[in-house]
Amino acid sequence: MGQVLRLKFKTDQVLNYVLNSKSSQTASQEGKNVGEEKGGFEARLTQTVLRSQDDGTGHVVSITVPKPGPGIPENARSVIYQHLGARGEVLEVSGPNQGNAFSFPEGSVDKGATWEGQTQSQLPNVPQPVTMKYVYTYEGDEDMLGKACVRISFTSEPVEFQVPLPNGQGVSNVKTASDGTMWFDNQLGCLIKLELTTRTRPQVGAMSFDIENTTIQELVG
Repeated sequence: MGQVLRLKFKTDQVLNYVLNSKSSQTASQEGKNVGEEKGGFEARLTQTVLRSQDDGTGHVVSITVPKPGPGIPENARSVIYQHLGARGEVLEVSGPNQGNAFSFPEGSVDKGATWEGQTQSQLPNVPQPVTMKYVYTYEGDEDMLGKACVRISFTSEPVEFQVPLPNGQGVSNVKTASDGTMWFDNQLGCLIKLELTTRTRPQVGAMSFDIENTTIQELVG
């Protein structure tokens, strides 16, 4: 029997997540490795539903507080407001990043079903938002962190765009793509766990960079 996948918003509901992000960067010139760099951070993400609407939408504030570390000062935090639809549509957002992990289909879906969705992200120094198109697959039902979840995998089509270099020194050609898995509690109507990997390849003349970023988001309360 199929399931209709929907976010469920409750006024004053608070969801607490832990974010762990790891990144690696390899620089190469004319096919030769000329440098490597690794990094990462841990953060706490708190999502509060300010108000749920009769139409099933919700007004949500997300506050991300990273642990202080190299390049991350004390008291660093980011705050974003979103008006979200039950299928994950971003109806309104306070910041430039319009992306959201969800893009649920209209009707019910069974194991093995696939559907398409897209997000838009505003990147630094890029005049137009970058649209990422995704294919989602309902992989099956699975317990995760003590919750009965729907496991959904997703992968994006590769996207190419240009980023102006500082001081008018030309442009960098960039390719990016993402894939991952989410575990969604359809009864509670909320995300339990998300694993996301993004691979980005900027090219500046003969120099290219291979950047991989992996983020794991888990519900803790």
